[in-house]
Amino acid sequence: MVEEIRVLILEDVPLDAELIEIQLKREGLEFKSKIVDNEEMYRKVIAEFKPSIILADHSLPQFDGITAMNIAGEISPNTPFIFVSGKIGEDFAVEMLKEGATDYVLKNNLSKLPHAVTRALEEAKEKMEKSAAEEALKEREEKYRNLFEYLPSYVVVLGLDGRILDINHAAAKFSPLSREETVGMYFTDLQSIIGEDSSFYQELFSKFLEGEDIGPFESRLKSREGEIRLMEVHPAPLYKNNELYAIQIIAQDITERKKAETEINASLKEKEMLLGEINSRVRNYMNIISSLLELQSVYMKDEENREILKDNKNRVKSMLLIHDGLSLSEDFALIDFSQYTKKLIELINNSYNVDKSRIKVNSKAEGLMLDIDAAIPCGLIVNELLTNAAKHAFPGDEEGEVCVEFGLDNHENNVLIVRDNGVGLPDEINFKESGTMGFQLVNTLVNQLKGSVILSRDKGTTFQIIWSESEY
Repeated sequence: MVEEIRVLILEDVPLDAELIEIQLKREGLEFKSKIVDNEEMYRKVIAEFKPSIILADHSLPQFDGITAMNIAGEISPNTPFIFVSGKIGEDFAVEMLKEGATDYVLKNNLSKLPHAVTRALEEAKEKMEKSAAEEALKEREEKYRNLFEYLPSYVVVLGLDGRILDINHAAAKFSPLSREETVGMYFTDLQSIIGEDSSFYQELFSKFLEGEDIGPFESRLKSREGEIRLMEVHPAPLYKNNELYAIQIIAQDITERKKAETEINASLKEKEMLLGEINSRVRNYMNIISSLLELQSVYMKDEENREILKDNKNRVKSMLLIHDGLSLSEDFALIDFSQYTKKLIELINNSYNVDKSRIKVNSKAEGLMLDIDAAIPCGLIVNELLTNAAKHAFPGDEEGEVCVEFGLDNHENNVLIVRDNGVGLPDEINFKESGTMGFQLVNTLVNQLKGSVILSRDKGTTFQIIWSESEY
């Protein structure tokens, strides 16, 4: 959209003013105009009409062009001002141009006026755009300067010759020398740089100038008080007209952070050792319990009681496998349940002499991680259901398969499935009210998980345990 041209004509002769308008229109200029012949109206129109350009006669009965030019300079300094006069000397015209007039045109040569107006408007537009760009640049420079000056990190700007061009307020407070003393000296002469590190900095500076990418690095610097502080240093190139002209060094004091990291790592290591010791002791206690049960079974003459002791020993071993898994895990809180399930299957196959050629036991739980609070009850549940399947699902020479599956449903709930295609549970057995220790333990553990269990007797036996992941 082309901006509307508003022309203010200062002229006391109506015919001359009309000729000016005609000449501008003849050249195709579209504009609105206001004609005034005294100072009062002139001031009012400048304020309200906001002219794009002012065309003024040199001499009026009660007013004059020089005063008009000065008033325009005060009220609207960016508005072009052209003298349009009948008589004006060459010396006077030059003097007016020096004083701020944009141009002058004689009334007897008005054919030149449209060109003068067009040129004056274009120059005014360019001047305003340049002024706006300079103002924007100045504003950006001020923002950068404020950011540079009040950044809490230490900032140093180096010239390509290695001299310090500038430092910010934080760096000035840190440096042993004053700001005035620091600016202009070579960076390798800084008293903040510890002697043995001077050559290191010089080498990095040379590599930077050669175009090598220098990432953040750590360095020791000496403060004004003589204290050695550890810094994380970030060098960055500064460009002007796409050419490198300086290097900006930003240093952040990480002394306290490093100290805190060291303390935290030491504390974590101590806790890991403590957890490892606790886990080792728990494993030892469980091994003792398992050994006692094994020893007790030797003196048991009743086969049923010996079988009960074996089941209990396997329950202890299933928990022991959890602790073995924790000792191998990088995170003491999590265990790879897929690996645990495979080891548990191997334990049950060996304990009950499962004929692997007749009964195949497998799992589908790859990559599943559980925390210890969920892993122990889940492990015991899997142990009970696998043991029950291995002992009762395939009597005689029956062949079949037992499978353990683990995953998430559409609602992000944990789903544990233990199924077999064996003879199935007898109809008279009510799983939730069964008096057997194994099924009672499963129900108790499911309640501990705040979950639910679904039993299916279709084509064998399928137990599906569901609980919310958010519980653990």
